[in-house]
Amino acid sequence: MTIHEYFSKIEALQDNKNTFSANADLEFYIQKIQQDCTESSFMLHSLFQKSTINNTIITKFSDHLKLLFLDEQESGNVCFVNSDEIRPEYRQSFKLIDLLDYIYALGHSSFYQKFQKIIITNEAEVFWKLVKIGSNLRKEIK
Repeated sequence: MTIHEYFSKIEALQDNKNTFSANADLEFYIQKIQQDCTESSFMLHSLFQKSTINNTIITKFSDHLKLLFLDEQESGNVCFVNSDEIRPEYRQSFKLIDLLDYIYALGHSSFYQKFQKIIITNEAEVFWKLVKIGSNLRKEIK
């Protein structure tokens, strides 16, 4: 699946009211984010600008998580810390696919079904857990 096709799947979450996934881990992490008193959120329709991601939202994620956003894949062995082989809790950056997987996971939660908004976590560990859930959901739709 290409990034453009994934954009379409995520945009379709707005119209599909039956995307709720009975995933206990997903619901646990959503509750954890909600308990954070500095919750920030956005509506899914504000995520895209002409089939690209809204840079303001990327900046919000980067600021909340204190992680760098990598616009492109690095070439060469510049820094092993940002490698996909490193456990998520040690990563210092995230990529577009990570952000989309996070959003896709949230789009399948009961919270999204009720409020129709994407909440942003301040905890990198929670972010990476939701990225993994979203990645698994994405792989199911191939």
